[in-house]
Amino acid sequence: MSNSKQKTPVKSRWRLLVLLVLFLIIVLQSIGLPAAAQTAVPDKSAPAQQELTAFDRKTALTQLATVLAQHYVLPEMAAQLSAALLKAEADGTFNHLQSKAQLVDAVGDWLRAVGKDGHLGLELTERYGEVTYIRHETDEKRRNNFAFEQLSILPGNIGYLKLNKFVQADAAFDVASQALQFLSRTDALIIDLRESAGGSPELVRYLLSHFVPADTLLWQLESRSTDQAEDVRAKVVLQKQLQMPLYVLQSANQASAAEFFSYALQQQGRATVIGETSAGLAHYTGAMAVNDWLFVRIPLARPLFPQSGDNFEQRGVIPDVKVPAAQALQKALVLEQQRQHNKAQ
Repeated sequence: MSNSKQKTPVKSRWRLLVLLVLFLIIVLQSIGLPAAAQTAVPDKSAPAQQELTAFDRKTALTQLATVLAQHYVLPEMAAQLSAALLKAEADGTFNHLQSKAQLVDAVGDWLRAVGKDGHLGLELTERYGEVTYIRHETDEKRRNNFAFEQLSILPGNIGYLKLNKFVQADAAFDVASQALQFLSRTDALIIDLRESAGGSPELVRYLLSHFVPADTLLWQLESRSTDQAEDVRAKVVLQKQLQMPLYVLQSANQASAAEFFSYALQQQGRATVIGETSAGLAHYTGAMAVNDWLFVRIPLARPLFPQSGDNFEQRGVIPDVKVPAAQALQKALVLEQQRQHNKAQ
């Protein structure tokens, strides 16, 4: 009996030790595992990590093909793109995709490559928010003066405006008006769009309205939803029409709304476009739901400009003066200085 009494405290100590270890494990788990252990298990609740089953993939791509066939702006291309997507799915092109985020990236790249349309793209509804034809603008863009980056008066009373995007926001119209008011007494104006990625056609229209007479036909819009083209005309603006010579600087990366601005002024004979041929994204783009977790950015309307009877889709805006984008500003200054010199003689 004396031996058993001596072993009891030893067993108790082991039980206490085991309990202590278990307690420590629970505490460590509650305060967080090391980063390597955390990333080993994907977060299934986040849309970007949601597993994509074969059924999910096939259903989503079939629904996407239907949306493309019914709504893509060019009916012939719509049919071709829809059929090609269904064939690619049947051939197993997308079998390797394991998450919804991967589908967004891979199928979006595929659509742009096959359709040769940079406006095509997919997004996760939960990641993006409400499905709307208007792209969401970040707070950073709004704080950054709505992408009106720089205003200045250069030697020779030459105005300079650098605009990096046509932001979709009511307040952007006020900034645009104030910017042009500041530049209204210059002898020439250089508008630098070399870093502009596009944006709102309505802001394009508003800015153009300062340089051409009110009610000027800027372009027409054709879509599959209407039988008659819609006229887009210059608006009546409060300040007087600006009549100084214009130079628009562009780059190969300049796209969409920024191209509208260059092309419309060029078509009206109102500006000299200097730089590189732009990206060639002319279609109006909207958003359409594919299912409850996926939507597609899809071109829904085609602009036609009255002078050319066409647009710049896949061709880009061809500059009047071709120079590398990095040299465009200097070239504009030289041309304007020559103009002023010739006028003075």
